[in-house]
Order: sequence, then structure tokens, then C-alpha cells
Amino acid sequence: MLTPDTVLPSPHASAWSARRMWHWWAAAWRMYRQAPIRWFGLSLVPMALELVLQVSIPVAGVVLSKFVVPVASVWCLIILDQRVRNGRFAIRQGMARTFRLRGRLLQLAVLSASVFAFQIALLWMWVGPSVALGVATGDPAVVTQLTRLQLATVFAAGTLPGMLLFFTAPRVVLEHAGVVEALHENLRLLNVGWRPLAVYLALSILLVGSVVFQPWLLLPLLQLGYVGYWAYRDAFDSVAAD
Repeated sequence: MLTPDTVLPSPHASAWSARRMWHWWAAAWRMYRQAPIRWFGLSLVPMALELVLQVSIPVAGVVLSKFVVPVASVWCLIILDQRVRNGRFAIRQGMARTFRLRGRLLQLAVLSASVFAFQIALLWMWVGPSVALGVATGDPAVVTQLTRLQLATVFAAGTLPGMLLFFTAPRVVLEHAGVVEALHENLRLLNVGWRPLAVYLALSILLVGSVVFQPWLLLPLLQLGYVGYWAYRDAFDSVAAD
């Protein structure tokens, strides 16, 4: 079991330097090496579910995945937190806790899907409505019309609104904070702790954009979520509610 005080000291967010991001990285690595295969497998769950939905369900699969995959991501976050705090993955308990969130779970799914809506809106304005709608419905004939640079730009752009969920999601999921309250606190932390968070964002943009050119970079990108978890623990060192 790992706790923030055994891994890294926790100054106020306003005192975070850019190097703070590497403290989060070290904490994530210490956690990761305790059960590397399980952590790696857990990181693949949302991506695998998204792939299955988009491939198996024509037209609506892409949009549907943007609402369903966040639910799987919430479950993964709960499993992660249980393992860190209690030393157990407790998969069934994690599933029960996920669905007890009810309305909050739906709100987070909508917020997460809004990132995709932002990307589609960007495509609509940049390339045109027909291409945007084609991407939204997963039409391969339309997707292949886009250059890799265009795809990389659109994918990477999604990391910007995605930062609105950086602290919001764990606060809502693990501490049962209200979504509005968590969003407000997220914005405050993005402001006062901007230095390491800017490093995290820059790395996210680089990896997301590069996946189009080097697909294997998706694997380290998926592990970046563990670093984000330790940023949350650094900012909110409290015991999660069951």
C-alpha cells in the first residue's frame, strides 16, 4: 500500500515548481513496479472497450463509445485507488462503487463526451461539416481523407478541454464531491499549480499527437493516467469515501 506521505512531500499547490511533475512520475513508477502486469492490463481496459464499440457498432459506435468508455475509466480509477490505499484491486467492489455514483457518473460521462464534441466542432470549422460528421460516425472513407497532421492536430487539441477533468474526475469519483464544486476546484488548481500541470499538458499533447505517426506511443500515453492520479493525491490527500 502506498500513501502520498511515504512517496513525496506535499507542499501547497501554489508552491509547486515545474519539477513537481517528476515527483508524481516517481510516485507512479514506485506504484507501477509493485504489479506491472496488472497496472498495464488495467490501463488497456478503456482503450479495448472503445475499440470494440467503434468496430462492432456501425454509425453510432463512435459516439456511443464516448459515453460508455468514461464509465470504464471511472471503474479503473476506483480500482487504482483501492489498490493504492488498501492494497487490494477488489474488482467487484470497484464495480459496485462505480454504479453507486449514478447521477455523478452520468455527469462525468457527458463532460468527457464534450471533449469529443470539441474535437468534432474543430473539424467542422477547419475542414467542413461533411468530414466532421463522417468522423463522428466512424466512416472510414471520410477518415482516410484527412492527413495524419490534421488527425494529430485534432487529437492533440482534445487534451486542452480534457484538463478540465484532471482533478474533477477523481474528486467526484473518490470523494463524492459535487461536479460543479469539483470543476471550480479544478480551475483553481490549474491556475495556482500551473507549472507542473503545463509540463503534464505539454507531454500529453506531444504523445497524443505523435500516436498518429507512431502508434506504439499509445502504450506510454495510457500509463500517463497514473501520473495524473498522483497529482490528485498530492493536491487532495484525503481518505476516499466508500
